Amino acid sequence: MMRPDSKLAGFSLIETLVVLSIMALVSATVLAAKPRTTAARVNAEARAIVASLQLARSRARARNAEIVVGVDTQNGRFGGVDAMRQLPEGMQVSLTIAATERHASVGGIRFYPDGRSSGGEILLTYRGRRERIVVNWFTGDSGIE
Repeated sequence: MMRPDSKLAGFSLIETLVVLSIMALVSATVLAAKPRTTAARVNAEARAIVASLQLARSRARARNAEIVVGVDTQNGRFGGVDAMRQLPEGMQVSLTIAATERHASVGGIRFYPDGRSSGGEILLTYRGRRERIVVNWFTGDSGIE
């Protein structure tokens, strides 16, 4: 009578548990990555806005002229007069600035040759995630808080 070879009979319990553990780990990683993607997207846009603000401040000082960075809250755009950049679809932007710097849905943060600014706050919201950008009126420094 022939006995089936035990090595060819199928998967062992340990092999099955290892495969299931790997599948669970991959599934958890994929599910956990989605919120990080949203947070990373909002943070990347906030960093891009801060970079634009810092560049505008540097240009104002270098050119000895006032430079304005505009923010269009209705259409989700920001940038200089000649080049407005579109925010990603679904991202909302709100603006807290001096009344003199607001014109309908478009407002701006003005940088002066001495380094100061009109100051303000830009709030980005995307799928429940938020990033707050603050521009100090006295120093002209901008950053994410």
